[in-house]
Amino acid sequence: MKSSSIDYDVRALVKIGAVALAGVASFTYLRHRRKSKRRHDTEDFPNLPPPGPTFQEYLEVLKQKRGTELQEEWNIKYGPCFTIRSPSTLLIPNIVVVADPPTVRELTIKQANMYRDPSRFTTRSPAFAAATRNAVGTSVTGLVGEEWRWRKDALIREFHRSRLLSDDRGLLDVMIREGKRLCDDLDVASERTEAVEVDVLTTRAAVGVVLFFLFGRRLDFDPEEMRDAAKDLLDYLGFQLGNPLHFVLKYLPFSQSWDAERKKRRAWAVVDKIVRPEIEQLVAEADGAPVPNDRMPGSVLASLIAKEPRFTSGGVSSMIAEARVFVQAGFETTAHSLAFALGMLAERPDLADMINMEGMAALRGDISKVSVPSMKSALETTPTAKHVFLEAVRMFPLAPALGGLCTDDIVISPSGSSETYGLRKGTALLFQNLVLQRHPKYARGSGDPNVIEPERWNAKPSEQPFLHTFNNGPHSCPGKPLSMLEGHVFLLMAATQFKFEFPPDAVKKVEYEEDILLRPKGGMRLIVKKRK
Repeated sequence: MKSSSIDYDVRALVKIGAVALAGVASFTYLRHRRKSKRRHDTEDFPNLPPPGPTFQEYLEVLKQKRGTELQEEWNIKYGPCFTIRSPSTLLIPNIVVVADPPTVRELTIKQANMYRDPSRFTTRSPAFAAATRNAVGTSVTGLVGEEWRWRKDALIREFHRSRLLSDDRGLLDVMIREGKRLCDDLDVASERTEAVEVDVLTTRAAVGVVLFFLFGRRLDFDPEEMRDAAKDLLDYLGFQLGNPLHFVLKYLPFSQSWDAERKKRRAWAVVDKIVRPEIEQLVAEADGAPVPNDRMPGSVLASLIAKEPRFTSGGVSSMIAEARVFVQAGFETTAHSLAFALGMLAERPDLADMINMEGMAALRGDISKVSVPSMKSALETTPTAKHVFLEAVRMFPLAPALGGLCTDDIVISPSGSSETYGLRKGTALLFQNLVLQRHPKYARGSGDPNVIEPERWNAKPSEQPFLHTFNNGPHSCPGKPLSMLEGHVFLLMAATQFKFEFPPDAVKKVEYEEDILLRPKGGMRLIVKKRK
């Protein structure tokens, strides 16, 4: 039996190796033809942006998980647009790093052109799409063109603010219930003298809402399990992108790749034990099975199954992959940004007092009696909670870097510069979100972009800070309205009843820890005190 297993592994490795060699040979031939075709106009095409760190330095920074930490340093040293040159463009494309908001808008909106001709840029490279399929299954995240567009069109209708707030959907009622449970957890924490990791509490609230949003009813789950599963899936995604031979090495027992595969399967099991039975039930309901009494009519997946045949064409396994993406993307931004916001209230107690004052007036001081009508009214008269949450999203972007790929030749001219640069087809782009969202000019406000200043959001949309956390262009996140609404509701309810302080032995400042995502350092340990 053991010998048979080894023979199978060897055959698999040989087969994969042959496919890989054939792919490299084909890629080399096509690249040679493309270079020959373009040789005649090379002199007329602008050069790449100036060189930045070497490729080896870049890899070392990623290995040490210091990419976010060095964004500002690189921006000062190399400018808002520079090139990390590949040691071999036959295998790895040049990487152009961009920290200029107008250039990012130019690429993601104008050049991408919603995948309509002419479309010269995509935020979904083939490598990223393949890595995503391996991480979560065939799903919306790795798609481009028409396959992405019809899904986004269907989702945008479900995420419209008026739809989110509709009474028949029951979503705001669930947000209030999850907000009350968050306040109950904070109340328990306030009885202790030690600090509590508020990121665990905010994760529970955010996951509860997103599961209701997807399935139309409240479901049981373990928040720490969900948080760990989300981290394992993102770690797996990043591991693939940084290890080109992963698809071969994953068959070698006890290798890093083998261990990464094991963690991925474990993460799938955590999410699937919740979403699989619900999806199977929704499919049965679409075929005429009785609908459970507790399922509200606002289930997004029920709506997609009923109204969009293409959504079900991949079968249950494809819908489960979609659900994995929706669950993870649906809670991570809200949960971590809310934890960052609570930390900001510890750093700026005056902001907490302002939210408390607005909340006491709007909710009449009694969170236990908050209703859907009173919360709808409060959302219109409590701007500080909304702006503090937005400021947390700006200062601590969940994805510290995003990027894409030129699908045709593009010429760019960064703002404030007389230089023009040429990006050849196949050039990879890296957008440094932390620097982009803390840009001195485009962060708006009255002074330092590194300072907490919610007032910078008190402006019409065209004059608000540049925000790329939710991406821009074709792949802008359709779930942004849901996250903004959750953050407003939860922060308003929490700050109306509680004060937050840093532990005596902690730095009195909001800190993050870098991985694939930007997360609150140590789960954002805070001392909770109940307001009198």
